[in-house]
Amino acid sequence: MIGRNKSGIMLYLCIFIMGIMIIPMITSCGKSDVRADTNARAQFQILNLSPDLNAFNLYTRFIKLSDNQYSYPVPSGYFLVNVIDTPFQIRAVPVNSTVSQDNILTLEQPLQSHVRYSWFVTGLQANKSITSILTADTGKTPSVGRGKIRFLNASPNSTGLNLTLNDTLAFSKITYKKVTDYIEVTAGNYILKLSAASAPKTVLKSLDVTVLDGKLYTVFGYGLVSRSDTTAFGGGVILNTIPDVTY
Repeated sequence: MIGRNKSGIMLYLCIFIMGIMIIPMITSCGKSDVRADTNARAQFQILNLSPDLNAFNLYTRFIKLSDNQYSYPVPSGYFLVNVIDTPFQIRAVPVNSTVSQDNILTLEQPLQSHVRYSWFVTGLQANKSITSILTADTGKTPSVGRGKIRFLNASPNSTGLNLTLNDTLAFSKITYKKVTDYIEVTAGNYILKLSAASAPKTVLKSLDVTVLDGKLYTVFGYGLVSRSDTTAFGGGVILNTIPDVTY
């Protein structure tokens, strides 16, 4: 009888000791996960620049990230994402039961925390050439009184594009899916003109831009050259330097 009591006491004592050891481990793991989620975030924006691709949603790990819809050719603006939740996928916004919910495109490239990114979706759905360009939107701070500009060609049927700033050639023969390095320019007002490298005197798109001191900008061309409908060539500018946020 005494032996059984001793055995029972020993059993309860072992369970008690194991509980004391396990609880701190669980608590520690929980704290680690919270810290990782807080520090592993980046700023991210999406630009749907495919002329014939309908609005789409963003998914991560096969779960819809939000109800936001990304339509041609409006930049989403930056929003926070968890860099651990990759790969990102895009799927067509379901308007009826016949719309496929297969992934249109997957972003396999890993993201780094505390970095600003833009994901340019381009190509044509008609010929199954949907593709994308991922840019890291960071760079060395410009000199005092100056800003920085770079150029990205997202026009699927272009063979090369030129960009002039106040009629001074800044970038030339930038082929499809290429993005230049940033260049410094004096802060001020500019008329940006985009043209085909093969016909530099024919302006495809003109943009009025004010370059602010210390800011970084990406100029992009999209759409189809030689078209005059809703898929016609266009251009835009996004500000890459935005106020810092709490990650």
